[in-house]
Amino acid sequence: MSPPKFVIGLDVGTTTVRSFVYNMHGHVVGEAHSQLELISPNPGWSEIDPEQLWNKVMEVIRDCISKAGLVASDISSIGISCQRATFTCWSAVTGKHFHNLVTWKDLRADRYVNEWNASLTMKALRAGGKILHWCSRQPRYKAAGILKLYNKMVTMRLAWVLDHVPGLRDAADNGEVMFGCVDSWILYKLTGKHLTELSNIAATGMFDPFTMEYAGWMFTMFSLPMSMMPKVVDSCGDHFGSTKPQLLGCAIPIKAVLADQSASVFGSGCYKTGSAKITMGTGSFLDVVTDLPHASLNGLIPLVAWKIGQETAYLAEGSVHDTGVMLNWAHSAGLFENIDDTSDIANRLDGNGGIYFVPGFHGLQAPVMDPSATAGFIGLNLVTTKEEMLRALLESIAFSQKQLVEAFLSETEYKFEKLVVDGGVAKNDFILQMIANLTGLSVIRPDTVEMSVWGVASLAGLEVGMWANKEELGKMRGKGDTFNRVREGNVIKEYKMWLNACKRFTLWHHGQGQEGDDCFVS
Repeated sequence: MSPPKFVIGLDVGTTTVRSFVYNMHGHVVGEAHSQLELISPNPGWSEIDPEQLWNKVMEVIRDCISKAGLVASDISSIGISCQRATFTCWSAVTGKHFHNLVTWKDLRADRYVNEWNASLTMKALRAGGKILHWCSRQPRYKAAGILKLYNKMVTMRLAWVLDHVPGLRDAADNGEVMFGCVDSWILYKLTGKHLTELSNIAATGMFDPFTMEYAGWMFTMFSLPMSMMPKVVDSCGDHFGSTKPQLLGCAIPIKAVLADQSASVFGSGCYKTGSAKITMGTGSFLDVVTDLPHASLNGLIPLVAWKIGQETAYLAEGSVHDTGVMLNWAHSAGLFENIDDTSDIANRLDGNGGIYFVPGFHGLQAPVMDPSATAGFIGLNLVTTKEEMLRALLESIAFSQKQLVEAFLSETEYKFEKLVVDGGVAKNDFILQMIANLTGLSVIRPDTVEMSVWGVASLAGLEVGMWANKEELGKMRGKGDTFNRVREGNVIKEYKMWLNACKRFTLWHHGQGQEGDDCFVS
């Protein structure tokens, strides 16, 4: 058998599906991408048609192989990176989905979230967790002591669809339903297997990273049928199987699957405990590699980074839902014409003119943790320009990252030396320089900001022997760009003003719930 020469990385994001063919030198020799259409049938809802997603996946895989001048038999393995906490349910009998993919941004279960968080059951659970933590000092009980439910967790959204999609609950009780996030849905369509990978399922809120098992108490409390859940497997290996031969002309082994943030961390070479990186795409995520699950008081989420053989790494993660989303909105609102010009526009100004933007389109995340917060500008006056408004919006992205870094450092003994950044928004020099100024850390942007797809492709390549080890992968990464702190202006004072602005935008939707509770879309 000839040595492996090519590997495919597939990245299934919230708005884009991308596929890259890499050669043995880590160079891209073929690539393809396609946009996904987000569906919003009711206010606060966010969906993707599962069949549209599947068709886009097949389209980009075929196109990238073709553009590389290759055929399927030339590909030694596939690695898949997925958006997290976006799920659907499908028939175990027919394979047809019961409802659209409900994305991680969806707010339809907001009433469920609010009612459960205020319930005596949850209060008793938190009280019990605090007592057990006081007695045992085990971090999982510390986490239970401050447990709150959020829309981005799958739990409440899954309870909602079981209650509202006709026939779903009955079929689930009869063992005829398969649940899955994007990784499970794509694997099922590619191979026929019902599996989920650790880093993906750990991001649902239904899997306990402290015990590395499904959280059985949660399934009981919320009446979720365990029979519908996929088998949990490691991040790489033979267990994923191969693509059905008829799909691409021959079977291609699937050797690695990772959640997008885990893939990005791996692709950036952040293997060691204490390594920190920020991904700025549709949303922003600060991920810090930890040796054990981190129980946070500031809303940081303990996740599984990956499990590779005997190696298990964890992540402490803080997130901001609206980053690329804000720039898309700013473009549609006429604040700029070309996104490549936004950094220069902001740098040409002496300041923001006293304008601050609160990025709360989907509430405010860690450490504020207020899903009822809203978005908006504050400090506008009759001479405010759209350029100042744009700068305020860009500043809010940097302020949000400073806030996440502060939240993590305030409750751990970890010390950062640098932040690795990636994602489409990381192309903006103004934002990265401001993060460096705010945090005092070196901010490193790799040569390519597409780290999720490279991360999972490199893991798949390692699995088939295309590369020998992580050190070899490190030699293929370029130096990229480094942003260091520049003492300029009153950036910390501006940050404190922004924090005050955020407080004024909290509790905006408090107690209002979401419209359309009794509707569904199949």
